[in-house]
Amino acid sequence: MKKVFVSVCVLCVVLGMTSGAVAGELKVGFIATNFAAEAQARVANEFERIAKKKGWSAQMLNSAGSIDTQAGQLENLLQMKVDAVVLAMAHPLEVRPALDKLLEAKIPVITIDSGYVDGVVADITSDNFGIGARMSTYLVDALGGSGNIIVVKFEKHQGSRRRGKVLDAVLSEYPGIKVLAEYSVVATGRFMDDTRSAVETYVTRFGDQIDGVWCAFDQLAYVAGDVLSERGQGKKAIIVAADGNRETFRRIVNGMMSATVAQPFEEMASVAAGLVEKIVVEGKSPGEATFGKKIYYVDTPLYDITNLPKE
Repeated sequence: MKKVFVSVCVLCVVLGMTSGAVAGELKVGFIATNFAAEAQARVANEFERIAKKKGWSAQMLNSAGSIDTQAGQLENLLQMKVDAVVLAMAHPLEVRPALDKLLEAKIPVITIDSGYVDGVVADITSDNFGIGARMSTYLVDALGGSGNIIVVKFEKHQGSRRRGKVLDAVLSEYPGIKVLAEYSVVATGRFMDDTRSAVETYVTRFGDQIDGVWCAFDQLAYVAGDVLSERGQGKKAIIVAADGNRETFRRIVNGMMSATVAQPFEEMASVAAGLVEKIVVEGKSPGEATFGKKIYYVDTPLYDITNLPKE
């Protein structure tokens, strides 16, 4: 009887283990569109830190701004038979054929700030319409409803594109605000250099006429602030952006930026890792893991010199 009891126990353990992957054996692929973007680096660093802490094998991949590279990376992860894939700031519709192969293989795919598409577990993101509203109203209010601004947009990413559309809507209510120039960032490894060249051209052309700068995300604001400072106008213009990086807070303290809408990228990575664990390790279905939610929104507070976080 003891032998039978032990055999049954062993069988139960084995059957239980098949409901999900053993944490130490879990293989997860993480792809970001461009590690050169600080927001994406923040997400990647935090996800890798969590994966290591849990004993997972994480393949951290950088698409370097290339859709073709991203599609190829998804194909490679499929061949590696990973247990799950996390896509950060990606373009799921543009890599749909490769993505569908993973979904057909029943490999759960979780996206971060990429826009929800059918088949993925969920998209973890910010309300970018809300971010655009907070950025834009802060700028026009700080200018008192009148002044000249430079706009630096990023149309490629769905989130920052939405921020730009909200800016346009806000400006339609403020005829006293004049857009001197608008630049649309190209998604390449040289996006910072290209943006700097554009802003230098605008500053040379408009000089001290520039009262404010609206930037789709913080790194673009660094470029604008640096160029203006070099031309002796660094603390004149009101500069707003979004992301809330450490460098951004330093610049707000030094007067080189005015405000940012902070996105908790580390929290996004944590939510993604939690979903991987629930689905792959605990064996829950995507619907059970997400309670049926397809989009997870995180909080995005606006910070300026009056309310910077203490840490």
